[in-house]
Amino acid sequence: MIRRLLFATLLVLSAPAAAELQGHGAMVNAVAVSPDGRRALTGSWDYSVRLWDLAAHKELKALEEHTQSVNAVAFLPDGRRGMSGSFDGTILLWDLETGKVERKFEGHRASVAGLAVSRDGRRAFSASWDRTLRLWDVAAGRSLRVFEGHTQNVNAALILPDGRSGVSASYDLTIRLWNLETGEALGVLEGHTNSVNALAISADGKILASGSTDGTVRLWDLAARTELRVLEGHRGFVTSVALTPDGKRLLSGGGDRTFRLWDAETGRQLRNMQGHRRPVWSVAFSPDGRRGLSAGYDEVVKIWDLATGEEVPAPQ
Repeated sequence: MIRRLLFATLLVLSAPAAAELQGHGAMVNAVAVSPDGRRALTGSWDYSVRLWDLAAHKELKALEEHTQSVNAVAFLPDGRRGMSGSFDGTILLWDLETGKVERKFEGHRASVAGLAVSRDGRRAFSASWDRTLRLWDVAAGRSLRVFEGHTQNVNAALILPDGRSGVSASYDLTIRLWNLETGEALGVLEGHTNSVNALAISADGKILASGSTDGTVRLWDLAARTELRVLEGHRGFVTSVALTPDGKRLLSGGGDRTFRLWDAETGRQLRNMQGHRRPVWSVAFSPDGRRGLSAGYDEVVKIWDLATGEEVPAPQ
């Protein structure tokens, strides 16, 4: 019996450690991967933004200027700067090399829940629980336009690849399309039966994905403004979605503590990855689509090999 226990202990000790990013002292709300795939940004209920080296699975910097929970993070295209949105109603622009705040964006009157940056890095689009969206000039730190139309808290915002259009999602069950140049509402997508929490877009701007408290992920044809298919499998609310650039595969995370990979063209579930002890709150692909990141309310970020569905072992 003693030998067996010793052997089991040795097996555990010799097994490769999973590639969890650990360091936050509270729930992790948001994760984003840099354009070159080498680093990640995370935001947490511990009020901090953290920068990580993905190859080394190592924390590089803790960025601590927000006064409340950090709900959204994004890299700028240059990879040297990042942005974060917080429950404190502000958005911060960070120099990721120095860890210093370059600019503070103020105007929202409630929590900033969603944040997107244009492909050229010149503008940002934010979603807030004050029921509005704002378009920002990143260089000037100035609000360019306020978008109103949602009747409840706004959870997510996207800038489409053309840079002239935006999409938002809300507790009011709707997804809305916007002309960013004029502020004009371009249309409404309806189908979800509960709060719409998350959005993702394909690189060509044709396919939109949405995740909802109704437990579904939905795919939309933006040009036709029609629903393509409904992905069902989560046992509870869906918090987050991500699409590969070609729009062929999709990641989702949910309150059922699972991280799922889907074939977006057929709606077939490819992987159901389990390992988080609490809800998965944010998901992201690596730029090459081979790995996925999941951020959880268990205070960790996990890195997954999507070909096998297994957690990536930490470097020895």
